[in-house]
Amino acid sequence: MYSEAILVGAITGFLSAFFGIGGSSVDTPVLRTFLGLPPLLALGTPMPLAVLTSVIASFSYKREHLVNFRVALYSLLAGVPGMIAGSYLTTYLSGKFLMLLTAVVLFLVGIDFIVKYIRERDSAAAVTSSPPPVGLIVVVTALIGVLAGILANGGGLFLVPAFVVFFRMKIKEAIATSLLTVAVMSLPGSVIHYHLGHIDLPTTASMAIGVIPMAYLGARLDMKTESKTIMMLYGLVVAGFSVYFFFSQISG
Repeated sequence: MYSEAILVGAITGFLSAFFGIGGSSVDTPVLRTFLGLPPLLALGTPMPLAVLTSVIASFSYKREHLVNFRVALYSLLAGVPGMIAGSYLTTYLSGKFLMLLTAVVLFLVGIDFIVKYIRERDSAAAVTSSPPPVGLIVVVTALIGVLAGILANGGGLFLVPAFVVFFRMKIKEAIATSLLTVAVMSLPGSVIHYHLGHIDLPTTASMAIGVIPMAYLGARLDMKTESKTIMMLYGLVVAGFSVYFFFSQISG
């Protein structure tokens, strides 16, 4: 099982750094589907890896001056309390419900990015980079924190599209800023889910072996890839896998 966990860590570490989603959102359905972990363990086990993946990738993005520290700071001030509240809410929800909710959210995010790719392809309008209002950052990221805590997700799955849609950030800036935010926001969630017994430490440690080199590689490749291509690939990968995961949980 641990050799499979290393492979899963390598694949998801690369994808997470490339798309700026931290790791746990990709790992949860993979651990549930292919390694057969119980629902709550599948949710919590990869969360510490979101910290590791995000820290490694963030160093690469920082060197390219892609991180928006203003947005990251206010996102953390609002998102961390939301993450803590959401993490405790998992004790009142069933494992299967959380798995199905994960699949639905993944699908909606994937479709959203495919639509954005089509719009950008058909339009010459550029994304503006004017600073978003502090109030908007706080409200949006507080809600994301709660949802991320419920799903034992570092938040990147929701932060990247939120940064693009609500804050009008460019996709690479959104990915870089999301990873820095996730690196910090995942810490309290990891501690709480460990306290609740939702983390299998041997599996987490095995996955970390694969995550470390591939997260760095994913971040480097992202910076060499056209932004619109990243957006399209992000949508296709997330939406496609969410459909498979949803039906596997319905029949499971």
